Amino acid sequence: MSSRRSRNTRSARSTRREESESGALAEPFHAITRPYSPVDVLTPEDEDRVHALSLKLLSEIGLKFMSEATWPILEANGCRVDRETGITTFPPEVVEHFLSLAPTQFTMKARNPANDLVIGDRTIHFGSASSAPNVVDLDKGRRPGTQVDFEALVKLNQMLGSCAFHSGHPVEPIDTPVNTRHLTSMRSWQTLSDKVTRIYAIGRTRVEDSLTMTAIAHGIDRDKLAEAPRLHSAIAVNSPLVVDEPLIEGAILLARNGQACVVTPVAFAGAMAPITLSGSLIQCNAEAIGVIAFLQMVKAGAPCIYGVLTTPTDMRTGAPAMGTPETVTGTLSNGQMARRYGLPQRLMLGSTSNATDGQAAYETMMSLWAAILCGAHMVYHAHGWMEAGLTTSFEKTILDSEMIGMVGCLKGRIDLSDAEEAFDAIREVGPGGHFLGSGHTMSRYRTAFRETKLSDWRPYEFWEQAGSPDTAQRANTRWKAMLNAYEAPPIDPGIAEAIDDYIGRRTEELGDAEI
Repeated sequence: MSSRRSRNTRSARSTRREESESGALAEPFHAITRPYSPVDVLTPEDEDRVHALSLKLLSEIGLKFMSEATWPILEANGCRVDRETGITTFPPEVVEHFLSLAPTQFTMKARNPANDLVIGDRTIHFGSASSAPNVVDLDKGRRPGTQVDFEALVKLNQMLGSCAFHSGHPVEPIDTPVNTRHLTSMRSWQTLSDKVTRIYAIGRTRVEDSLTMTAIAHGIDRDKLAEAPRLHSAIAVNSPLVVDEPLIEGAILLARNGQACVVTPVAFAGAMAPITLSGSLIQCNAEAIGVIAFLQMVKAGAPCIYGVLTTPTDMRTGAPAMGTPETVTGTLSNGQMARRYGLPQRLMLGSTSNATDGQAAYETMMSLWAAILCGAHMVYHAHGWMEAGLTTSFEKTILDSEMIGMVGCLKGRIDLSDAEEAFDAIREVGPGGHFLGSGHTMSRYRTAFRETKLSDWRPYEFWEQAGSPDTAQRANTRWKAMLNAYEAPPIDPGIAEAIDDYIGRRTEELGDAEI
């Protein structure tokens, strides 16, 4: 009996796997609802103290704004600017007033309305990898990114239901000219995908072009574009306490046009911020709320996201360490401060590993759990980022998608609606029986459990006969199958032509000028 049951179980498992592998590879996007309430790691008194010390830092030490364009705005709203250095101090009441103007929730509109993102409720959205200079796969190894790699990853992220938005260049296409790269990248995002896109707010030219191209792609004018955010950009603070000129000028243009700014102090503790979590939290919180307050001075109600990342530095090598216990604790504290201010929160995933291996999985899963438990709303670099951001991996993109899919199936409570039926099934089977053929099982077995897209649940002998493929090899097979099945989302031919016309004109106008 037990032997026959084992063979039947293996047969059913094999059949379900074949059905899964032969099915449609493209996965519709579905928002993930955080199943658990956020976890606090600060007492109310601790939270008050971090806030008070952040305000003290802003009022006594200040932030250095490198752009002269920011100075009149800051001065007109009660801040003190040293025009020799750009160092700006903020009265506490000014910071608190302007923070209160930032929206707690907003909707980012995609080219395909099915991919719109609500930012600020109980949903959590995971984005692509971003900005890595290198790409790696099992077939070609590690290499500098190209436009071909860039477009392949855009297509893959379009197909993955776990990927809600583009976090930026999934790998830098270094074979395209720097001064027109934003144009060709926008064309790829807008024609190969229909999900929300991040742009690089490095100066006004890139932002102006991106705003115009987004309006064209969405079939609207610039005035309509300003009514709702359709783009987002990370506005990094050069920790400690420096706000760079190109990024803040790009942020001003985004805020004035109603687009979302993710204010992003990145504190590698021990290098760019104090080595203790307390010091890193105070510094980065001050940086975030100072810049968000400034953007509300630019335009009250401009959508802003609290994007603080607190993670340690490997004191042996100087490299950032990711997915550590300190990363998790710091992330939870960041989430608590974001909730204090009523601000949506952005995080990031990733690993310091150099391969799609156990380290890549456990470091990313640590950060993934932190994202769920801190109450985050957007997660950058969530598909394929490794080597602390220096490389995007095709195989890890699939591994990360699988882990995000698992988290997306977590339940905040157990459904007891079938409790009486389940009790009757127990009575029917009785002591020593099994439930494989019970009516309760047969009516639910296809949908009761999440079907894996990557794990191999076959017994050892079957796995060995198949060539003993490890996780990376299985991921390699899947991403290639997905790309082979890729179909571009529909776009009006007139809009596609208008995008190309704009790129042609702007490429000629820019020539080889630096921007």
